[in-house]
Amino acid sequence: MLPRPYYSEQDMRKRQIDTLKVFNDHVVEVSENAEYRVEFVADGKNMSLTVILGPDFPNEKPSIFVNPPNSHPWIGENSNQVIGAPGLLNYTLHSDLGRVVQVIIREFQKSMPKLTNNEEVVKSNDVSPQTHFSGQSLMFPELNECCIEELQEILENTDLQDKIIEVNPQLVELELETEELMTSIEEIAQENIVKQQALDNLKTEVIDRISTIVQMKMNFEELNRKHQRMAEMYDPHRIRDYLKEAALKADEESEVIAEQFLTGNMPVETFISKFAEKRALGQSRRAREERLAHQLAQLDKATS
Repeated sequence: MLPRPYYSEQDMRKRQIDTLKVFNDHVVEVSENAEYRVEFVADGKNMSLTVILGPDFPNEKPSIFVNPPNSHPWIGENSNQVIGAPGLLNYTLHSDLGRVVQVIIREFQKSMPKLTNNEEVVKSNDVSPQTHFSGQSLMFPELNECCIEELQEILENTDLQDKIIEVNPQLVELELETEELMTSIEEIAQENIVKQQALDNLKTEVIDRISTIVQMKMNFEELNRKHQRMAEMYDPHRIRDYLKEAALKADEESEVIAEQFLTGNMPVETFISKFAEKRALGQSRRAREERLAHQLAQLDKATS
C-alpha cells in the first residue's frame, strides 16, 4: 500500500467539496465552505439536496436535507433529513462527499414515491408497521418475505444485519465503484512512480552533462591561456625583434674575438674559425630579419 500524503484539515475539507462538484451537476454554493445545494430531477419533479458541512467536517459526517420533503426509507420520520443512506451510515474521514450525494440522488430518482399533495405525505406516516417494512423493501427487497419476529431478530442481531448489507445490490455496486476507484488511484500512483524514476534518470543525465560542460569549459580556458602565450611568443613582430637582437649579439661576439686576436690572446687558426662563424651567423640572422620585416610591411599594406 502506498503511503498517503499528508493533508491538513482545510485541505481535506476542500477536497471533499471538490468531489461534490465533480460527481454532481448543478451544485450551488449557498455559503462558502459550509452549505451547498445540489439540484436534480426525480419523476419529473425539480428537487434539491441541501448539504450542510459542520465546523468539524470532514471528521464528522455532513447533514443532508431533501427538498421538497418526501416519504422514503432513507428520510427521517416527520422530517426532510436524509439519515438512512449507506454513505452516511458508514461515513468516514476518507469517504467521498460527492459520491455519497450522487448515490442519494440516484436512489431518489429510481424509487421516490409519486406523491401529488401533502395529504399523501401525511397518510404515509400513518401506515401500519407492515407497510413501513414494505417501504424498507425498496432498498432491501428480501425483507418482504420476513415476518415481524424475523424482522425483530434481524434488528437485534448485528451479524444478520451485516449479511443483508453485504448482499444488497446497491451497496455491492457502491463497494465495486469504491474498489474501481481505489484500483484507478493505485494505477495512477504506480504510473507516477515509473515517471518519477524516469524523471530521476533525466535529472542525473542533466547533472552529468552539466559536469561535462563545466570540465570542457575549464579545459577550454586553459587551452586559451596557452594559445595566448604561444601567440605572443610566436608573434611575427616579436620574432623579427628577436632576430635583430640575435644578429647584434653575433656581431658583438665577433668583435670580442677580433680584439682577443689583436691582443695576441688567440691563435690565427682559432681566430679565423670563430670569427668567420660569428660573422656568418650574424649575417644570416640579419638577412632573415630583413626578409621578415619586408613580409610584415607587405602584409600591413595589404590589410590597411
